[in-house]
Amino acid sequence: MMLEELRRIWHGRVRKYNLEKRRADITMHPLKPEEAVGKPSRDGYALMKGREVIIEARVGGAIGRAFTDEPSEYTGSLDQFTTLPLDGNGARGRVIAVINATYRFLGLVGGTKHCRDDGPEHCGAKIVDYLVRIHAPDSRLLVIGFQSAIAYYMSRKFRNVQVTDMDNDNIGRSIHGLTIESSEGNKAIIESSNLILATGSSLVNGSVDDIVKWSSGKTLYFYGVTVAAATYEFNLNRLCFAAL
Repeated sequence: MMLEELRRIWHGRVRKYNLEKRRADITMHPLKPEEAVGKPSRDGYALMKGREVIIEARVGGAIGRAFTDEPSEYTGSLDQFTTLPLDGNGARGRVIAVINATYRFLGLVGGTKHCRDDGPEHCGAKIVDYLVRIHAPDSRLLVIGFQSAIAYYMSRKFRNVQVTDMDNDNIGRSIHGLTIESSEGNKAIIESSNLILATGSSLVNGSVDDIVKWSSGKTLYFYGVTVAAATYEFNLNRLCFAAL
């Protein structure tokens, strides 16, 4: 399990820098939509709909964030997170936010705070501009996790785009000319794709291991703040152009 391995590596770094002995209280709380992303110029984001929230952890003044649909408040020291069960989205989100904050504190990663206001729009445009410079417009592209701006710009730059999502309110809808499909079909769609862009929230909901396995031999990118530390440690591609 990627998250278990990430936590093991993180704990090694905590010991290496004597952070487990230091007084490092983590106060974690779910952010309201406007706290997290301000006022985006486009509708349709899971945060604005209340389907997901961002939780924030602070380690030594550094901030780490993660998406989750099971928010909770928690305060504790770093060593308490080494044994916290990873048996739900809430627990996984807490651990990921703390790991991201720790890596930000150590200077290993940046972009651990979600972009705000027009940031999601600019990021979506830049992600697609980046991909279209490297990959042919007729690439068979799968976006795992609906994000409105990404879907909009993908539909205008690539000719063969499919989008999957876990939100039943999105599945079956036609948005920007793309029909949102169920994430239950990810394996089959990945097999017929050669380019995959996946949400970092997959690390929280537990689908990341299958996505990585099924994408073997294909080009895989992740987007978002949640996977900041994971992509660093496992040498995965991360596209997140407006994160703070």
